[in-house]
Amino acid sequence: MPHVAGLRGVVPDPSRLGEVIAAPPALAAGLASGALVRDPGRAVYRYHQTFAGPGGRSFTRKAFFCAIRLSPWSEGAMRRHEETTAAQRDAALAKIRQDRAHAEPVLAAVRDPANEVERLFRRVESAPPTFEVTTADGTVHRLWRAQDAELLGNLRAYFTPKTLHLLDGHDRYEAMLAYQDELARSHALAMYSSANYALACIVALDDPALVPAARHKVVRGAVTSSADAIGQVAKYFVVEKLPGAGADLPTLGRALAETLAHQPAFVAVFAGESDAWKLTLRPDVSPIAEGVAVDRAIAKLDPVVVEHLFLARALPGAEVTAETDAVRALSALGQGANVALIVRPLSMSQIAHVDELGLLLPPRSTAFHPPLAPGLVRLIIDPDEDLV
Repeated sequence: MPHVAGLRGVVPDPSRLGEVIAAPPALAAGLASGALVRDPGRAVYRYHQTFAGPGGRSFTRKAFFCAIRLSPWSEGAMRRHEETTAAQRDAALAKIRQDRAHAEPVLAAVRDPANEVERLFRRVESAPPTFEVTTADGTVHRLWRAQDAELLGNLRAYFTPKTLHLLDGHDRYEAMLAYQDELARSHALAMYSSANYALACIVALDDPALVPAARHKVVRGAVTSSADAIGQVAKYFVVEKLPGAGADLPTLGRALAETLAHQPAFVAVFAGESDAWKLTLRPDVSPIAEGVAVDRAIAKLDPVVVEHLFLARALPGAEVTAETDAVRALSALGQGANVALIVRPLSMSQIAHVDELGLLLPPRSTAFHPPLAPGLVRLIIDPDEDLV
């Protein structure tokens, strides 16, 4: 069962907030320069993000930063929907070791049909925010520091019987667990030691402002042409050429939106080629029958098809990274990348269904819009400091 606690967060100096958000400094350098300051007491931090969502409508996503007790996947207090790789976990672990802190929270969700968390924070939100900043993407971020002991106690009591659902940061969460294990081998960790906790941002799972985003794929190390790559997998897909659309993101988006029968689909753009290619899974093709070793319930989700029927078979051995910004994914083609795959986001209901079934999507299949503002709250990990 999750244990929610307040933390002595490291936050920006209010006079340097824009500077910190634009270019988050390393922890030691930020503290030394005064750009970052240590909160004098334990607190949780109410967090609003106001942004333009689908159709241009304004949304406000409501969450809060806190510490949550680390729990291995096997205990079931924290559920996941994505696999991770050792390389991703180790890269996140290196950052934690360097700062001896959690500089990037994980994004987790709780089922809160009665909006109890919103009710608990209502009085906090009636005051002016501690911080307010607008990031380059137009998102307005507001943060309230909440130190009230009654609020902290009510949050602990409410979350104790709950299950948390990890939405973003699977690699970071596994790195936090690994760092906890490292410290436990050299320290006797008290029950409430900060080493036993993770920095998290928690949102309601049914919040309509919880907007999934796509993770487009950028492929390097695959020296190939569109003809060679698509020829390897043409038997699985309906292949449609999009003449001259290789750099035309609106056209690529419309092509994906026009996919019929809810079939998995994506667009491939190859370096040095002006055309793009839309690939839609043939209705008569079963990934399971083609040897893809996944549960039937997720076999025809877009990330599974992209990973197992295209990347693994058309571009085996290539280096693949994920990019939430389609413009940056396409721009990578002029910077040494070989292929960019423009994909659609999964829906929130699809993500929740994968989680509820206890199944796992390929690494970095999902993201959420907008991202959390960088550098707002950090958690110093000190084995000798208790959070409760």
